[in-house]
Formats: sequence, C-alpha cells, structure tokens
Amino acid sequence: MTDDRGRRADEFLALTRRESAKGKLKVYLGMAAGVGKTVRMLDDAHAMRRQGIDVVVGYVEPHGRAETLARVGDLEVIPRASRHYKDVVIEEMDLDACLKRKPDVLVVDELPHTNAPGSRHEKRWQDVEEILGAGVSVMTAMNVQHLEGVQDIVRSATGIDIRERVPDRIVREAATVILVDLPVPELQERLKQGKIYPPEQARRALDNFFRAELLVKLRELALLQTADYSGRHAAPEDESTLTPRIAVALPFEPAIARALILRGSRLAGRMNTRWLALYVRRRRDHAGNMSAEQHRLLTENVQLAMSLGASVVMRESEDVVGALLDTIREEKVSLLVVGRASRHGLLGRVSPGIVQRLQEAKGFDLLIADFDLEGE
Repeated sequence: MTDDRGRRADEFLALTRRESAKGKLKVYLGMAAGVGKTVRMLDDAHAMRRQGIDVVVGYVEPHGRAETLARVGDLEVIPRASRHYKDVVIEEMDLDACLKRKPDVLVVDELPHTNAPGSRHEKRWQDVEEILGAGVSVMTAMNVQHLEGVQDIVRSATGIDIRERVPDRIVREAATVILVDLPVPELQERLKQGKIYPPEQARRALDNFFRAELLVKLRELALLQTADYSGRHAAPEDESTLTPRIAVALPFEPAIARALILRGSRLAGRMNTRWLALYVRRRRDHAGNMSAEQHRLLTENVQLAMSLGASVVMRESEDVVGALLDTIREEKVSLLVVGRASRHGLLGRVSPGIVQRLQEAKGFDLLIADFDLEGE
C-alpha cells in the first residue's frame, strides 16, 4: 500500500513540475462520507511538501471530525471568505486569495459543493476549473454518487435525487483518480462509534443512506468508475528506459478472468514491468443486463487486478477485437495475454475468431494462456 501510494504521488508530482499553462487535477473518489478521502488527501499533501512542493490548503471541510482536523497539521491554510445571505454568514473558499497565493498544489475539499449566493461561481468544481486554468494543480475529494453520469444508477438504488453533481468530464480529464476504499462493515462501525456523524444523525444514517446493501452498490460503483478512469493520463515514461508492457484481455467469464489476472500479474513481476487489465464491455455486459452475482464477480476481479498493480482500462464497444487493438496501440503494449480455457471453450463463448483475428494483427506479441481452471 505504501509503495503504491508513493508511486502514484511521484507520478502526480512529476506532472505538477512540468511547465504547463494548466494545472493538473487529482481526485480522491469514495463510496460515502467517512471512508477517509480527506485524510488520505491531506497525508499526500504532507508527503508532497516534504519533497519540496509548495502545497497549500484552499478549503478543507472536517465536519467536526477530530481525525481530519489533526491531519491538517502545520499545512498553510488560506482563510475562508465570509458571504452574507439572509442574515446568515456562510464561510466559503476564498477563490481570489487562492489565485493570488498561487501555490504549486492547492487542496480543495468537497468538489460537488454549491457555493453561497454572491460567489463568482455557482459550484466549487467551477472554482477548481478557474484555479487549474491559472496553472495551479489541485487535489480534491468527492463521493461517487455526485457524478452526473451515474445518476440513473444512484436513483434506482437509493430512490434519492442527488442535487449537487459534478460533470463526468471533470473527473475524466483528471491526471489521477484515486479510489479511497473501506469495507462496508468497517464503515458502519465507524459510524456507530460517532467518528462520522453525531449519535442521532448516525442512527438515522444507518437506517437510510448507510444501509449495508446500498453501501455495497455504491462501493462497486466507485470501484468500477475508478477503474474506468485509471491509466488514461499516466505520466509519460522516459523513452530511453521503456520496458515491454503487458496487457491482459479480460473475458466476461469471471473464473477465466480471475485466472488471467493472476497469470498477468506473475508475468509482469518476472519481467519487472507495468501491466494493464483490458476489459471491453458490450451492451449485453452492462450492469442492467447482469445478475447481481455476475456484477459482484466482475467487481471482485477489477478490485483484484488493481490490488495486484494493474491499471484497469475499460472500453465500450461491440467490436471487441477492434477496441483491444486500439488500446494496444494507445498504451504501447508489446505483449497481450488472452485465455483459452481447456474445459470451458473460451473462444466459442466470448466470440468465435477473436484469438484468430488477434494472431493476424501486427505490432505486438500474443500469448494464449491454456490452463485448467481447477488448477489455476
């Protein structure tokens, strides 16, 4: 975990140090309040400052949590601006002060937040866009249910219409998206202990938004969204030190996909190289067309690949081979691993001729993994 965090922090640091007219965005994405997004973001901010990066807090919302307040520590914090609205004083991020201070990296919590009337922008993500445009990189945090593109799924699962939303393009254009995850029972226990909300509010939350079945769905959604964004804007590698890149093409069948993930991880370890897990999703494979068990197994495989160091790349296409070949070219893959299960007829199930078409393609090596699933 520490090595992975260090690698990701180094990649983001490299991006911030490059001369660019626009700052870089790093998003910490979670399934719900209390998973530790802001704490993780502040820990990374301290790590950056130790490496000589000018990191400043533009806005952090601790929600009264002692752990979050403690994590701010001795980081420089820009004082908030006061907005007067209907005899109420509302404290907001001071956008002008942030732009005037112009650090290397600005920490801006609660990306979906709606600003008080009288602010320059209606939404905080619009503030962040202006800050990025001024050449300042931003670290920010949000929960997955606030993404515009998942509202149909969230509404179906929760019956709630989320009012504060962030356009998908904001996250899709981010340099880095980090999943901040926590097992559902552990999150519920934190809630019961009063670490997220006061006792009365916590009891209501357990009966509503923090129900186990709902949190499971939100966790899966956060995982799949992070996988969808991962690897799109990785820091360019030094051409003089490039090593072969491995990619594993994941089929829909969970058992075969798991075996291929394990095989790809072992190969990448032996070759000391980065690797990708590629999944081409067709219309029939969307969540609405899957059983709950199929969706759970797919999610577990995505999580397994990420835990083993893969960048998970998901594509939407009815042409599986075409999407695979496009990704191979884009990601400069030199070795593609596909599967042929001896007992389960992978080629017949996925699409007849996929491996044959891949064998006819040029520009990369193809490894067809034959294995007995029971022995894998």
